[in-house]
Amino acid sequence: MSGGHGHARERQVREIAARLGVADFVFTAPPASKGKALREASGDGLLVVGSRGGVLQVKARDPEKQSADSPQRAEAWSKKQWKKAVSQGEGTKREIARRAEAGSPLEVFPVRVAHLPSDRRQGYALSLSRDVDDWPTIVVLDHSGGAGLDLGFHPRAVCFMPRDWDWLQERLRSVSATLTYVRRILTDQVHVPLGHEEDRYRQMRVADERVSEEEPSCFPYLADPDSVDVVGTAIFHDVIDKIWPDDGIISWSHPDQYRRVVELLDVVPPELQGYVGRWFLAKRRELKEGRHWASGIGVLNHSNRLIYACSHLRNWETEGHWQAEVALLTAVRHHQALESGAPATSATLGIGALVEDRPPRTGIAYFYFLLDGEQPHNVPLELRDYVASHYGVYDHQAGTVREAS
Repeated sequence: MSGGHGHARERQVREIAARLGVADFVFTAPPASKGKALREASGDGLLVVGSRGGVLQVKARDPEKQSADSPQRAEAWSKKQWKKAVSQGEGTKREIARRAEAGSPLEVFPVRVAHLPSDRRQGYALSLSRDVDDWPTIVVLDHSGGAGLDLGFHPRAVCFMPRDWDWLQERLRSVSATLTYVRRILTDQVHVPLGHEEDRYRQMRVADERVSEEEPSCFPYLADPDSVDVVGTAIFHDVIDKIWPDDGIISWSHPDQYRRVVELLDVVPPELQGYVGRWFLAKRRELKEGRHWASGIGVLNHSNRLIYACSHLRNWETEGHWQAEVALLTAVRHHQALESGAPATSATLGIGALVEDRPPRTGIAYFYFLLDGEQPHNVPLELRDYVASHYGVYDHQAGTVREAS
């Protein structure tokens, strides 16, 4: 792989996953010395969401050499680099395991903080002390002559061409969805030749539709490739992007808490991202129609809950009063959910959107409040009664909000 073109392609693969997905879950590590050479201990990048992950390997042929290669040469290069990439992916996982066993786990850094000074960037390091043996190797193979080539099925690795990687990320829009998609390929052995990713995606989408027909309460996981809700998905991702503050200083005490908030939204299936974004938009439309406050609650992945509340800044004495109201609603909803059958390990994420439409400072300020698992029951009874009388009582099993009795 030529240095300039190869490194540029590596960056592009990571940046596309970060820009179209979530930049907090695309990681790299500084090169580590091995003998007299510097080696990439994290491969060409890592995708990590919670306990799940994958190793990125990018192999790129110089464009001038690509155009000069015969079909036989293109095939030979592609097969050689595919084999090499799989081997390097396995080597990356062994290195992560070796460091963890030695008590000095590999530290990786999200693409999100790449622009920060090294001292600030260090605070967002993720230590890989977990078992990564089942992580797949995700290979992006850059040779135009590879289109249509059958590399054979590999139980621990998947290969994409750059154009397919780009097309796929535009529809998955999530690092979690990328890992789920790759895992399904390996589990179900959905194999296609290079350059035929759209065919594979459509096969898997059809399988999703069959399941949803048999189980009407289930949505297809993958989005319809021909009718992606661009507006709804963009609004959904804008809410995720706003979790990261402009100055790069998070309000949470530890990056893991920040990543947990982002993770709860990143796991929303591609098919539902547009729906959730449209739901956000509908709540904001209620404000335009004269409502003082608009809010709702929905369930994510069958157990965790998402609250979205919006109001105008002019309706509150200060922004702090608004944030306190959203936090109180989230806390009470969390306890109501646990009391009505929600799993003890489930979470409730409250998102507050405070709208300012009076010039010169127009825009939306977001506030995020997370409660995860069982929490001390420290909300005073009078405040619980206040929430019940103003916003109703949530029943997790029924999935409804009823008026207080």
